[in-house]
Formats: sequence, C-alpha cells, structure tokens
Amino acid sequence: MPGGAGYPQFEGPGAAQYGAEPVEPPPAVAAQPAYGPAGTGPGVSPDAPQYGASPHYGAQQQYGAPHEYGAQQEYAAQQPGTMPPGATPAGAVPGQPIYGYQVGTPTGLDVGHAISYGLEKFRTNPAPWLGITALGVVIYLIFVLMVQTFEPNSLLPLMLLFLAVMAALWLLQAAMVRGALYETDGAKPVFGSYFKFVNAGNVLLTALLAFLGTWIGLALCVLPGLVAGVLCMFALHFVVDQDLGPFDAIKSSATLVVNNAWKVFLLALSVAMITFLGLLLCGIGLLVAGPVSILAVTYSYRTLTGGRIAPV
Repeated sequence: MPGGAGYPQFEGPGAAQYGAEPVEPPPAVAAQPAYGPAGTGPGVSPDAPQYGASPHYGAQQQYGAPHEYGAQQEYAAQQPGTMPPGATPAGAVPGQPIYGYQVGTPTGLDVGHAISYGLEKFRTNPAPWLGITALGVVIYLIFVLMVQTFEPNSLLPLMLLFLAVMAALWLLQAAMVRGALYETDGAKPVFGSYFKFVNAGNVLLTALLAFLGTWIGLALCVLPGLVAGVLCMFALHFVVDQDLGPFDAIKSSATLVVNNAWKVFLLALSVAMITFLGLLLCGIGLLVAGPVSILAVTYSYRTLTGGRIAPV
C-alpha cells in the first residue's frame, strides 16, 4: 500500500519505511582558521617548529671590517723589492725628488757578499758570460788590427776610429749590465738576452759624458778623474734598468755614491783589484774578472736602491 510519501511500502517486520524516516541535520562545520603568520593558529604550540618561515638562528655574527687587500702587510723579513708605500729611502731628503725609482727598502751593502754573489752567479751560468766577454776581446782586437792595417797619419781618423770602438764597447757594457740585472731578478740570461735594451742612444750619451768627465779630471789631476769615475759607477744601471736620461742617470748615480761613500769606495777598490788580477793572467783572467765585477756592481746597485735580488 502506498506510504505517506506516495511510494509503495511493504508492511511487516524489517520492511523499510520510505518518506517517514527522520532527516538528520548536516554536520556542524568548525570555524575556519585564520591564515596569519605561521605558528599563530589555534592549537599550535609556541615551541613547535615552524616549517613555513625561514628559521632564525640568532643575530648575524659580525666579522669585523672588510680586510683591505690594497694595504701592504709588514713582515718581519721583508724581501727586497717591497718598499712600503710612503717610505723614504735611506739618504733621501724628505720633500726633495728622488732620482731613480726606489722599489724596496735600501739595505746596507756588504762588499764581500757582493763579490761572492758575483762569483756564484758566474759559476752557475758561465757560458753566456764568457761569450759576451769574449765579444769585447774581439772588438778590441779588431780595433788593433784596423790601426795596424790603415796606419792613420792624422789625429782625426784615429779619433773617429777610437770613438767607434768605444761606442761598441759601451754598448757591450750596457749589454752586460742588462744580463746582470736578469741575474739579480732570478733569470739566467742566454746570449741574446744581453742585448734586450731599447735605449741605446741614452746609453751612448751617458757613457760619453762619464768618459769625458773622467778623462778631463785625469788630465787636470789624477784624483778628480778617479772621483768622477766612481761617481758615475751606477750611471748605466740607471739608464738600462730605469730608462733615465743621461743627466738624470749621472745625477742619480752620484747621489747614490755620495750617500754610501765608504761602501762604494770599498766596492770600487775590490773591483779594481779583481781586474788587476785578471790582467796578470795574460788578459785571459778578464774573461772571469769582467763578469764577476759587473755582477758585483749590479748586486750593489740593487742593494743600495732596494731593488730585487734573487738568492744564489
């Protein structure tokens, strides 16, 4: 028979009743949480880990002011060639110009060590030094041969020939200075390395001025000529190493000699003794005396100007 809702219903035990069953109310919906900052919702423990926000591990540690890499650090044993900025070289007058660059702190010159340095550098690289010195002997022999062949009767041709030979020897001396500078830099030069200088004009003018000053001094009195020669001892070094002009190079050399007069005097005396011993061996000893002397003088130049000196 039809039920209350118009649908057929079956009577009896267990029969389902359609239309009259009670309607259950919908389940209550809980209040939606507010989406504020992480960890602020209901039921969240303040000590619970927060997965949404980046963890804060405390205040950022300050490591101090950034390190200034431009400033030079001071070391107990400073290698030659590292003069601190603003330092004044030995013998220089504050406020006055310094002739020739100073790349390190000048140190005291040990003449004995300068000679032994020259001997050791020659011993470790003898072949090119013997070759460059033998070239000087060849130039001298060519001069003698030309004089005997042409037999110039007047002074002018003889002087021109003499100046030509001297110019060749001055260039050769500058080449030896270049090689010695390579040695003090720590590089062993080969034969072609000796001629890698581009200021031949300044070399010739500087050598000519030094030569004239020395011989004029010798003509007036021997002592002024010797003094002039010693004052110009480092002139070619300033030309080859620092590309100074003739007058600046001679002035720089004289200033360096005057500021270290006693040490340079001992150096000049030692070089003269070595050269004399070389002459005693029929001139053959000059093949060794010449390189050792130029190496010792170059070591002294680098020491007195605070330049780089490679260990032996």
